[in-house]
Amino acid sequence: MTIKALENFIHDRKQARGLPLSLLRDTVVGIDAEYFFLQQLSPPGKKEPLVHALGGLPFSLKSCIETFLQGLKGAGIKPVFVFKGIQLYKSERPFARPDIKQQKRAEAWEAYDKAKGETAVNIFNEIEPIPVSEVSRYAMKLLKENDADYIVAPYSSWAQLVYLLKHEKKFIDAIYGSAEVLLYDVERVITSIDFSGGGFLWISKRNLLAELGGLGSEQLLDLAVLCGLDFSSPFPLIDQSHLTGTMAVRSARDLIRNFVSGYGAVMAYAENPFVKESNYVDAYSRAYCAIKYHIVYTDKGDLEPIITENAPNDIHEFITQRLPPELYFYLTKGIVGSEILNALTSGKFIESVSLDGGESLEYRRFLSDLESMRSQSLSLLTQPLHRFYQAKRVHVVYWFERNNEHEIPHRLTPTTYETVNSWNVKSNILDAKLAELNQKEVNLEVAVVSLDDEKFAASTVTPKAPGELLKSSKEILANTYWRFLQLRSFVTPQHTLTPWGKALVTGLKASRAEDLFAEPLIVALELIRFKALTAKTYTPSYTGLPIRGTDVEKAHILLIARVASLLPINHMPIGFSGPLSRNLLSFNSFVTKYTQIARTLVECTLFSLLANSDADRLAEDNAEWTKLGVSLPFMSGPNSGLGIAMKTYLDELCGKQDPTDSGERAKMKAELRKLFAHALDVVGDVERGFRLWDTVVEAVKVAAKDGAISYAEATAFTDADEWVQQRR
Repeated sequence: MTIKALENFIHDRKQARGLPLSLLRDTVVGIDAEYFFLQQLSPPGKKEPLVHALGGLPFSLKSCIETFLQGLKGAGIKPVFVFKGIQLYKSERPFARPDIKQQKRAEAWEAYDKAKGETAVNIFNEIEPIPVSEVSRYAMKLLKENDADYIVAPYSSWAQLVYLLKHEKKFIDAIYGSAEVLLYDVERVITSIDFSGGGFLWISKRNLLAELGGLGSEQLLDLAVLCGLDFSSPFPLIDQSHLTGTMAVRSARDLIRNFVSGYGAVMAYAENPFVKESNYVDAYSRAYCAIKYHIVYTDKGDLEPIITENAPNDIHEFITQRLPPELYFYLTKGIVGSEILNALTSGKFIESVSLDGGESLEYRRFLSDLESMRSQSLSLLTQPLHRFYQAKRVHVVYWFERNNEHEIPHRLTPTTYETVNSWNVKSNILDAKLAELNQKEVNLEVAVVSLDDEKFAASTVTPKAPGELLKSSKEILANTYWRFLQLRSFVTPQHTLTPWGKALVTGLKASRAEDLFAEPLIVALELIRFKALTAKTYTPSYTGLPIRGTDVEKAHILLIARVASLLPINHMPIGFSGPLSRNLLSFNSFVTKYTQIARTLVECTLFSLLANSDADRLAEDNAEWTKLGVSLPFMSGPNSGLGIAMKTYLDELCGKQDPTDSGERAKMKAELRKLFAHALDVVGDVERGFRLWDTVVEAVKVAAKDGAISYAEATAFTDADEWVQQRR
């Protein structure tokens, strides 16, 4: 949640005060993760403008997190990051507000296509950072690797931070977050930390209320709701053009002064056509109560309103329908993401436009094809829940069909869980196989390759037996991976490899062990299956296609570049420098969306295993629970940078007199280093892209041999492979 108007008012009125950082030594600071990452991803003068043009994660994200954690450690401060959870009830219909970000992206690409590169970069720079939800899983992994604590709030991070601060056990000593924390019973909040200057900035509620003309604490909440929250619209009679400045705050303040409270102001104008049409009286009441009686996760594992006194009995009307406590527990540990829970509680998946513009017919068809995966995820999630959720109707709403809802069926017979619950492999079977493969831990690649042994595969058919539950995280993860592979048709219900599974194993065996190509190869095969990874251009097609060579050669380059796009380019923690391709960004949309939905399916598979008591849930300690969440695959999608580098290399090489000449190839690789000056090792990355290409080609050959794909589909890969071998 953010209220830009209030934040800008605080900035304009210079409400922040400075203190030396030494005052926070030996304290525990609770950090609003969303606020922190928005600060890190959009600092003045340092924002990465081309994240919207490349997809994937910001290059500076890892460095920002690790540098901040090192600074905290040096200052003697222990952090606890709090991520926001389930989205609150929204009173407005999907896509009711114009998509300013997409309008800006379209403007930027129009400028870039007209060779106005600097103008394009400036427009991209105006766009808000990518949603924090898209970086949260990767961020949790980095926090875990750096021994930093984190939790996911059931709903808003604000209330959860206040609970941790006000608890008698004093879980934290201070809050680092946005001014909206002051909507609760908190006197001060830290808004920024400057390690180089050795200080921090904080704001006081008392000073803020005085600056607002002597408003009371309850009236501050009124003002916030009138200005608008991310789950509710601002009061219609406040001038919309001033919502990014301070005039909206002053307008809301004057209304409260005149009518004593926000509710009084709303009721005074209840018959106004704009207020009446938007049903704002109801929207205001819901938003006000959602903040005041917000739900927090307690240290005893319960969910309670942060203010229990006079709390209404119909909290579900303005928060969301209550879920089982066990599910909230998995949410807090990062085992189950909020996206699927948002859909379940609201009844809607909201499918927003992709970074490239989402105009291609192929992408829209692809989204429709992915509904089957969403159906599997919902079935796994709802099967162990109350019948209310098993019967609840859930729809997906697309930005290009905002008035048409597509139902996602999830009350399946047999249930998805019943189709995969024969995977209960214990350590006595698993450890022996790991030793044979010379592996200590289980990952997705080990899970795939292990099933190439028919004898081992037969031994994994292990129905759950009373008293013989999975215990270790190793057992839980292995069985989660296998269940996922069966759901995606790489493995049969009898635990043998399907043609797609044989293709996957063949590809992995042809690759280097250290390359860890299981995830990108799975994505590649899935996108081939969905008719998305082809040598054909999409309809309509964006700019950034190969421009040299014959039409056949251009098709070869496009296909190879798309495969390379399944891997990220390794880059310095600064903004991208190099050519762009909206066409490859379009393919990145397929990769990103599949990765997101595959991650949700893996999470729901793990939840299903746990919620059906296939594992001993009391055997895990706190550290192991968080380990499960950060161990799951499909954490984040790659950017399109490596695909662009591959396309550039092959495309430019086509313009040479003899593209197969070793000297010409060496010159082109040297030129590649200049074009991608901030890449850590662009030539090495391109070589890795070629190794993934080899892996995919080997897998495609097996898939074609076993009839999983057609001869024509396979020929596109084998012909491109024959062409590229002398150009590598």
